[in-house]
Order: sequence, then C-alpha cells, then structure tokens
Amino acid sequence: MLARSALLFIVMTTGAQAAAFDDLKGYLASCLRFEMSGAGAHRGSPLASKVRDALDRCSDDVARLERADGRRLRGDGGISPSTKEVIRSVVGGGGNGIRAVRY
Repeated sequence: MLARSALLFIVMTTGAQAAAFDDLKGYLASCLRFEMSGAGAHRGSPLASKVRDALDRCSDDVARLERADGRRLRGDGGISPSTKEVIRSVVGGGGNGIRAVRY
C-alpha cells in the first residue's frame, strides 16, 4: 500500500512539473510575439535586432525558463535548449537572423 501511494505521488508530481514547464515556455513565447509585433519593434530593422530587443523586454520570462531547465548550450551564449526552442518557434523555422542573436 505504501509503495502504491509513493508511486502515485511520483506520477502526479511529475505531470504537474511538466505542465508548469510547458506553461513557462508558453509565457515566454507569448511575450516574445507581443514584443516583436508591437509598436516598440523597429520596422525595417534586422531580425536579430528585433529578437534581441524582445528578449531584453521579456527578461523575467527568460530567467524563469532558464532556472527551470538548467541545461546550457555553450555555443549559444549559455542559454538552455528550451529557450532556444521557444525563440525558434516564434521567429519561424527558417529564421536566418537567429544565428546572429547573442543572448
């Protein structure tokens, strides 16, 4: 009985952590979309500049996701794979300007 309770507890908390992590990624994606399409985004400026400015304005969401993930990509300025995944999803699959962004 105790083993079954412990297993149920582990399954329930793991699902909650995954949902919370997905929420953090969603918050960052929403913030980046808002900031990149808003009045603060400079028309005609390079994509890398828009992404960098949006990341600066969404720094709280970036920090939360970075703390939750913990993995770092050395070649990408020390960001986590999750943060890079969110940026790619917002910018688009073929965003050539994302390589020029330093985080």
